[in-house]
Amino acid sequence: MPKKLLIYIGTFVASIALLWIALVLTSLIPNEAIRTNMEKSAEYYNGIDPFYQKSGRNSVADNYADVILLNVLWNIRSSDPFVSSLDTKYYDGNDGTTDYGENYGFYAALNGAEPNTGYSRYWHGSVVFIRPLMLMTDVNGVKLTGFLAALLLLILDCALLIRKKQHFAAAALPISFICVQMWNMRLALEYQPVVLICLAITAVFIQLENRSDTALCTASIISGAMTAFFDFLTAETLTILIPLIIVMIIRKENGSFRGFRSELFTSLKCGMAWLFSYISTFIVKWTAASIVTGENKFTAAISSAEVRIYGETDNIPAPLRMLLAPLANISAMFGGSERVSPVNIIVGLLLTIMLFGGLYLIMRSGISSNGFAQLMLTAGLLPYLRYIVLSNHSYLHDFFTYRAQAASVLALIAAFWYCTAGHSNKKITAKKGKRR
Repeated sequence: MPKKLLIYIGTFVASIALLWIALVLTSLIPNEAIRTNMEKSAEYYNGIDPFYQKSGRNSVADNYADVILLNVLWNIRSSDPFVSSLDTKYYDGNDGTTDYGENYGFYAALNGAEPNTGYSRYWHGSVVFIRPLMLMTDVNGVKLTGFLAALLLLILDCALLIRKKQHFAAAALPISFICVQMWNMRLALEYQPVVLICLAITAVFIQLENRSDTALCTASIISGAMTAFFDFLTAETLTILIPLIIVMIIRKENGSFRGFRSELFTSLKCGMAWLFSYISTFIVKWTAASIVTGENKFTAAISSAEVRIYGETDNIPAPLRMLLAPLANISAMFGGSERVSPVNIIVGLLLTIMLFGGLYLIMRSGISSNGFAQLMLTAGLLPYLRYIVLSNHSYLHDFFTYRAQAASVLALIAAFWYCTAGHSNKKITAKKGKRR
């Protein structure tokens, strides 16, 4: 146990160190070198609705978050990358008498306005990629690059699965992302990191599938740190649930699935490793920012977390909002044009009930999945638990949190497939010492 603990702690420390070093190094690119493309980006956002909705709630462009991110990027300065990468700030467009909004704030920042709003609760790690790309293109080019990178990673994952003769997994993975309109990640910078991390770490999990649980937990720690570093609390659970579900599908297909209890224990270990790393990455940021500024950054961060859990939205009581948050995300996935669209919710629930009902009848009929279906259904329900726990955030931001349901879709498809088709009755013995 001490040896494993040292491996886990060392992995976490190394991950944070490398990520922060990358942030500092890319921040050395001077603002003047990226000014032209930053100004083009400011012109693009001029006059655009902060939350432009093309059709349904799943097609909302979060321009509000993007201009703040670019504003923060501009204020992480090459003249003082060490402090400014920790004490992250932006100019919010309020001159003391009039609030002109964040779009103007970004434009004003490019023209010398000093930052007046702290934003140290996040690492803003995507600056690592956005700043270098701004040397070559504006924000639209950056968003397109991120989308193309995600497609390449998805193709890589499928290729690795096909190489392992995992044809069902290679088909189910893209289907799960199609169901949450993966192409709409082009609409905002903040939508992209979690998808990119998910697909990148899934490739690692595929390669480590037949290794020890220690290897999977180590990969989970890296995933948790990267998610907290790059993501803005969008669909963070994707980066642990998708990789784990893929691993379990591979084991089921290979005949090396060890049963519900054993694989649940493995999943829990990986999940706890991911959660520890995820939370600790935020704590490191708040601690480091507090040290370099001499200010308590924990108070604002914890207050923000409380708002996401307990905050009020549209004067909806907390118990009702805990019910509405999952429904809003189901509505968004099925193209609802309103936050809670009854028609889309009914369609989504009917389809889900039909699948779950059919799966239940199959399981009752005596077809055994060795606990695989139960594990998949457990994993598939976790995004909805997240919606309930962070109910205010999930209800208010359903237009991007709904993407976490890609894991639910993948889990449900896998459970249904292996129960209905009687697959994976192969008896393959794992090599001795490979998994423990």
